[in-house]
Parts: sequence; C-alpha cells; structure tokens
Amino acid sequence: APFLLSPHNPRVVYHGMNRLYRSMHMGDGFEAISPDLTGNDPDQLGDIPFQTITAISESPFTFGEIYVGTDDGHLHVTHDSGAHWEERTLGMAQERWISRVVASAHQEGVVYAAQNGKRWDDFGTYLWRSPDQGLTWNNIGAGIPCGPINVVHEDPQVSGLLYVGTDLGVYVSPDDGQTWEVLGAGLPNTFVHDLVVHPRDGVLLAATHGRGVWQLDVRTLQSPEDEAEEEPEPEDGRDRASRRR
Repeated sequence: APFLLSPHNPRVVYHGMNRLYRSMHMGDGFEAISPDLTGNDPDQLGDIPFQTITAISESPFTFGEIYVGTDDGHLHVTHDSGAHWEERTLGMAQERWISRVVASAHQEGVVYAAQNGKRWDDFGTYLWRSPDQGLTWNNIGAGIPCGPINVVHEDPQVSGLLYVGTDLGVYVSPDDGQTWEVLGAGLPNTFVHDLVVHPRDGVLLAATHGRGVWQLDVRTLQSPEDEAEEEPEPEDGRDRASRRR
C-alpha cells in the first residue's frame, strides 16, 4: 500500500487502501477522501488483483490535484482534495496493474503512468503520457524493447528527462519518451522496482529485487553540454584517441 507526502506540505500524508486516506497532521489521524476507487467486484477479488490502490501522485502545481491508480487498472483524479473524482483510463490498457503515476513537476497538466501486466502473463510495454490531466493518453513506451514496467520517474532538474525501471534494467529518455536507451553499465539483469534522483547531487538510485540498491551519477544527462566541452590538445601533439588507448 503506497503512501505519499504532499509536495506542498510535508505534514500532509496520503495513504492508499481501496480508498484514499489523508492525514493533515503527519499521520496522527486519517480520514477517507475518496469512495472505493477500485472495481469493487467481489467476484474478481483475489491475490491478483486484490482491488487496492497501488500508486498516488499529487500535482506539484496544485494542492489537492491527486492521481490514484489501482491494481485492477483504474486511474482516478480529483481536483478538489477528494470532493469529486473522475476516472481517466480511456486509451490505457484495461484491467492492468497501475504500477506508477507521476504528475509532472515541470509541465503543468502533464501526467505519466506505467502499467504492469506480468501477473496476467502479459509482458507488454505499457507507458503513457497525458498532456491534459489524463483526459487522453499517448503511448511513449515503443522504444523500450521489453516490459513489464515497474516504475517511471521524472528527473527533478530537466523537463522531459525520464527514467524507467523494468524487469530487465533501467532505460532513459532525454526527449519525453520519443527515444529510449539502456542506462549505465554494470547493473545486474534483475527487477528494478523503484527509482529516485537526488535533487541536489544528481545521483540516480535504483532499488532492485534481491540485488540491493544501486547508484549512478546522472549529471552528464542533466547537463550534456558539460560533457561535450572540447578537451585541451595534449602538449606532445598526440591525438586524443591515441592518448586514451
């Protein structure tokens, strides 16, 4: 069950079960701010899915604009701290686990969502971008060779710089999902369940299944112009390629 500290006030805590709960006092007392946001179908209740909330994100631009995803493929949004809720799954894969939802901190109204179908023996790559608060969704996972996707994370410094964790490693996109590349070398071929970039130090942390936590300096991705600066010519006149051999 996920929990989230509000980006607007760290005293505000959100916690997901089948309904979304909120504490205004650092967890000292919770109140429900949503109805049941799952399918709420007793005939479908089981180990997979269990009809619970699996992902929560609040817009950094607007307090009370909250996105909630569930393990049975429902995604809802509220713009008024839970007074009213709307489902926003049109165009997404149906009945597939919402593994992550991210309200962009760089582009107001932009939302990213990942879905995971491995529990249904579906290993498709489900990664979505919405430009309009979830009203429409565009597939941005075509460049990722294999799913399932466990997490999508937006770089805290650079708009459009995205990281994705799958069952086979980590991928990065510098252009808002138009192209993807494998990120880094040396990471074990294992499930990556969570990603976060330290906002000050530019270090990406990847949490894996059974292989610990790994880190990678991503400052060259955040500022590629620094990496591209010309190196000074060596004094002995040798070219750079020979000097590096």
